[in-house]
Amino acid sequence: MSYIIESPSNYYLNDTQVPNWFIAEYLPGAPGDYVKVYLYAFMRAARRDVASNESLARALGVALEDVLAAWTYFEGRGLVRKHYPDASDATHYDVIFTDMKPRFGAACSADAAEPESEGGSGEKLRSALDDEEVRDMFRDIERLLGGALAGADIARLGSLLDEGASPALILFAYRYCAERRRNTRAAYVAEVVRRWSEAGVRTAEDAEAHVLGADVRMDQYRQIMKALGLHISSITDAEKQVFDRWLDEFAFTTDEILAAAGKAAGKRNKFDYVKKILESDYEAMTSGGLASVAGGSGGVARKGGANPREKYYADARAHAEAEAESHRREVYGRLPEVERLDKDIARLNRESVSAIMSRSDGGRSESARLAAEIEKKLAAKAEAMTRAGYAADYMEIKYRCPICRDTGIKDGGGACGCFGNLQTVD
Repeated sequence: MSYIIESPSNYYLNDTQVPNWFIAEYLPGAPGDYVKVYLYAFMRAARRDVASNESLARALGVALEDVLAAWTYFEGRGLVRKHYPDASDATHYDVIFTDMKPRFGAACSADAAEPESEGGSGEKLRSALDDEEVRDMFRDIERLLGGALAGADIARLGSLLDEGASPALILFAYRYCAERRRNTRAAYVAEVVRRWSEAGVRTAEDAEAHVLGADVRMDQYRQIMKALGLHISSITDAEKQVFDRWLDEFAFTTDEILAAAGKAAGKRNKFDYVKKILESDYEAMTSGGLASVAGGSGGVARKGGANPREKYYADARAHAEAEAESHRREVYGRLPEVERLDKDIARLNRESVSAIMSRSDGGRSESARLAAEIEKKLAAKAEAMTRAGYAADYMEIKYRCPICRDTGIKDGGGACGCFGNLQTVD
């Protein structure tokens, strides 16, 4: 007994099967006329037609130069191979359509030319796709992009997974790049993930906190640039490094820097003038005094250095923080429900920040809902602790001076009263 599929007698009623890989990977980036040349010739090749490039150009209504350029283009991408029957004649050649399956396998490998001892990266990716979380990640990314991922992009994401990035982190990066950077190229997203990794970011939660910190720092840059009469779009890496030094190493607040900038009004070079003010103020503070920025805004007591008063405050803060941490471990050991509530509160706070950052009406209402939820969790936590015999603030940091929180500087600037009372610390 035989099994036979009847084929149409007319060739043009048959189907030409082009691999989906060509449509997803190569068609989007190829010039339109090149695609016409490829598909038309692919159909002719299926019935082993003999045709010249000239006849192909006439049939498609394109220039002969475009036909020749198309073959060079697709040869460069490994989809066709030129075969020269006469090696001395470079103008006449056959076009051989290569098998795409090996190309697909290579694209799924981070480095197909150097397979690993336990199977190449392509094998790793295929294995990773057995993980439901990874499959969900690819599906959610394609939904975000509104189309299928190209093979090279799949390979890049596979490399990130091999490097230890979690599916949730990669998906968060795509959303961040789409919403904040308007760039969803896989190469760009991969670079963002790797930079986050270098900064110690390992999870989507870490990334959310990191992004929030970056947004806060960019807002600080924007305020400082405006105070200096400059626009944020013109900021240079060198200026960022200087601003970072003022904010991190010198520990000046944004208000203190803006106050110094206010003193530079009318100066020819505001940047250099403010730089000198802040460096002078920092030097005075670390050498034993409490100089003030812009005539009274005050600075922040610094850890370390030779100043005994600074050491006093640094030791006081360290003692208060260590005591609070000890109390926290004690309560968590006795009352696991309090630890769970603290984790819930931290999560809700992150979600609230995200809702606020969305700057939408829905975000504001969601933030209000989350605030109410946080209040309920705080009340439940206080009740659990008091029921067990603890004060509600038992785990909070108890500074020696609640006004300056053991820094020597009030929130509004200027020396705290406790600073002048340290008669025995010189």
